[in-house]
Amino acid sequence: MKKYSQYPLFIKGPYRLYALAVIDGIHKLRRTGWVDRGVEKPETVGEHTEDMIKMANQIFPGVLGLVRMLKIHDWLEFIKWLGDRRTDKYCPLDHRYTLEEKKEAELDAMTEVCLKLGPFGKSIFKLWLEYEEGITWRAQIANQLDKLQVDIKAMEYQMAGQPVIASQFIELNRHRITIPIFKSMLEEAELRLKKYLQTKTN
Repeated sequence: MKKYSQYPLFIKGPYRLYALAVIDGIHKLRRTGWVDRGVEKPETVGEHTEDMIKMANQIFPGVLGLVRMLKIHDWLEFIKWLGDRRTDKYCPLDHRYTLEEKKEAELDAMTEVCLKLGPFGKSIFKLWLEYEEGITWRAQIANQLDKLQVDIKAMEYQMAGQPVIASQFIELNRHRITIPIFKSMLEEAELRLKKYLQTKTN
């Protein structure tokens, strides 16, 4: 558990082992979007979550329950039959899903996870539903942070010479990022990418 410094456990008793297995599992699971594009040693779901937690602690340290929401938001991907289901137009057709199919599958997967967490499962499932609905302030932060992290990671991969076109991600997510500080961070990252691309063409 020490190797996952962003994951102090809030689950106790006999259910702790299953929670540990979930956390370990998502740290071994490569993100599908990067795998599909042929990125070398792509980040894992757990690494994606850790990045989000670090950003949240720096930008919104006082938002109660935000970090806990981020910790559990992708626990459903531990369920092997689910995987990281994609709905975007750049996803290969053999594993592209509609939004309705994705939501239904993710609901089933998170239910499966939470049923194995005993008395802790109910509060975790409730927190995940809050994240999915995206109505509360902390859920809006979490959802937009999810998109921002992906955009920034895509730009980092492109500048590192990986087979990623960052504009594909920015195109999909720009309208979803409305929190001013997140918009500024995205604009700054885009500027760095633009300067990098200019040096490549000169």
